[in-house]
Amino acid sequence: MFHRLFTFALLFLFPSIVFAQKLIGNKEYPELLWGKDEEFDTRDFPNGSFIYHKDDFILTRGKLFTGEPPKSNGSFTYGTETITNSGKWNNDTIELLLNGKANQRGEVIKRLEAGVRFDPQFFPFRYNLGRLYSLEMKYEKALVEFEYAKAEMPDYYKTYLHIGILSEITRQTYYAIMNYKLAVEKNPYDTEALIRLADHYLATGLKNRALLYLNKALKIEEESPNVKLGFARLEMEKGNYHIAYKIFNRTSLTTGEGKQKPYDKKFHYYFAETASKVTDYETAEEQYTKMLSFTNDPFFATVSSKVIARRRDIAKKFAEAKRTQLDDSEEEVTPPNE
Repeated sequence: MFHRLFTFALLFLFPSIVFAQKLIGNKEYPELLWGKDEEFDTRDFPNGSFIYHKDDFILTRGKLFTGEPPKSNGSFTYGTETITNSGKWNNDTIELLLNGKANQRGEVIKRLEAGVRFDPQFFPFRYNLGRLYSLEMKYEKALVEFEYAKAEMPDYYKTYLHIGILSEITRQTYYAIMNYKLAVEKNPYDTEALIRLADHYLATGLKNRALLYLNKALKIEEESPNVKLGFARLEMEKGNYHIAYKIFNRTSLTTGEGKQKPYDKKFHYYFAETASKVTDYETAEEQYTKMLSFTNDPFFATVSSKVIARRRDIAKKFAEAKRTQLDDSEEEVTPPNE
């Protein structure tokens, strides 16, 4: 099977503040995570590798994260096609999802399911299928796929995050907290699991415990949009919407060099909700629209895009009404020309 040929490594997205660039064969790999200050020996490097796509899918590459992934030891058929390279099949499938039509998700699921039947131990098939089942709100099926993915690559922290999210949805609270904490343990340099824990305790009314996890995240990366989102959510729970609005407004989603920071896209949803509360309906409409542009984000595993679209349309109507009201007020106070 493919996995026996393919000894894998992972490419993660982490803040540059924590990890310096790595120089491998005179080429820079700024986002590789080998562990803090860990040395890297290319002689033991595998023939194939994994990379993490920014939309939270796993893709495959050849050695040193470049070129085509190695072929499988066997083959399988899908329709009239004979598939000899599981890695390339996985990549083509995710490309179809990201660049194809909106109604392609069903076909993408079928392709990944065929891949799993061929090689049940191929990590990208399991992880990506779990993501798709989540988006289709098939939570139990998604949990099964992520459990299999965890068994194949037990050190990958994002798998634990997804298990935690799905466990919360299915009311397995203890298991959710356990997996969030495991995600922190697997990657103590990332803030996402800490923010998830804070969100959980905010939802259950334990604001002091939520603050504890937010402060831990703050020590890792003070300017992280996820950390700022966490503190804004805390203020929202207290009813301090103007303070939360200021936090969102002052949070930069790009670095000083103009590169986008990795961040949880639900930032836009909560920014929109807060903007509506303080009657900044133009910002609310803008932020709802941005949230809707991330059609494959894990956020939509729990909230329907139709709900967001409806809130955007309401915000748009209020924004138009407010502009009309302001225009009428300006006409009333403008003195006539003599």
